[in-house]
Amino acid sequence: MFLLCNQPSFVSNMKILIILASAILAATALSIDQQWNQFKITHKKSYETPEEEQLRYKIYQDNVEKINRHNSRYEAGLESYTMAANKFADLTKQEFHDLISSSRPGSFQDFEFEKHVPDESIPLPDEIDWRIKDKAVLPVRNQVKCSAGWAFSVAGALEGQNAIKNNVRTPISEQQLIDCDQSNQGCKNGSTVANAWQYAVKNGLASEYDYPYRSYETTCQAQNNPIVKPKKIVTLGKTEDDLHQAVGTVGPISAGIYFGELQFYSSGVFLDPIACPSDESTLDHDVLVVGYGSQTEIWNLKKYYWIIKNSWGQDWGEGGYFRLARNQNQCGIALRCSYPVL
Repeated sequence: MFLLCNQPSFVSNMKILIILASAILAATALSIDQQWNQFKITHKKSYETPEEEQLRYKIYQDNVEKINRHNSRYEAGLESYTMAANKFADLTKQEFHDLISSSRPGSFQDFEFEKHVPDESIPLPDEIDWRIKDKAVLPVRNQVKCSAGWAFSVAGALEGQNAIKNNVRTPISEQQLIDCDQSNQGCKNGSTVANAWQYAVKNGLASEYDYPYRSYETTCQAQNNPIVKPKKIVTLGKTEDDLHQAVGTVGPISAGIYFGELQFYSSGVFLDPIACPSDESTLDHDVLVVGYGSQTEIWNLKKYYWIIKNSWGQDWGEGGYFRLARNQNQCGIALRCSYPVL
């Protein structure tokens, strides 16, 4: 009898709940539409056909859901970094990898490079940031749709030593390496830092002003007017202790990395042991380690990190940089490191 007397009220309430749920879903869909439109405006996105745009919209939706789930875990204290729907949000993980992956498999063992010998007499600072110290790091640049992280890493390490040793802060040409180093495969399949170093030692590199970046391979236009020419190249042992010592005493260091889940990185200290293994065979990008530091967490525990300059533009990550968990060889950061001696 009770159920019969309250049945109309129950049905009415259910109708209200259904209407509210539909309204919430509509609002969510509208919000995604608005985000998508803003995404296209912000990043100047256009697509050749309506079908292509629909595909990109679906990928964008899936990525936004992934980003929102991750950031919810961050808010709950389960993640150490945040994600954002950045300019890569209309790409699948595989498409992003194909676009960015720039480092062919290879090591330093086939080259006559020197081994780094730590100077134990120099005390290591607790933290260092070469962007501030000696102003040894130039502004972040953007490799765009060219697999050239290796060239930006080499240029950045040369710029750092040129600032520290010669007090000269001039951007070095990545384009010269892409065009003129015959051992590389241009923008399509990238190269190795080792090959780039060998070219730089033999030929030197021009400034960015004399040989500007184009983000595609062109005919070599080197005019034999290098502004920097390294005397030799030094490689590190495959440990974070060696990297720590080199960054703390030498300057910015070129490093190979597996970029795994960095597509949507926004801020914080990147840590993902499962998705970002410490395996030399997986290294597929090159970056510049420009410092290290720590931050105090709950219970006064310290979280140690590397400060890393990327080449994906200043609108990615923390102004073009990211922080990577230290003392865990995250993403293989210590496995392929080197620097020039001027």
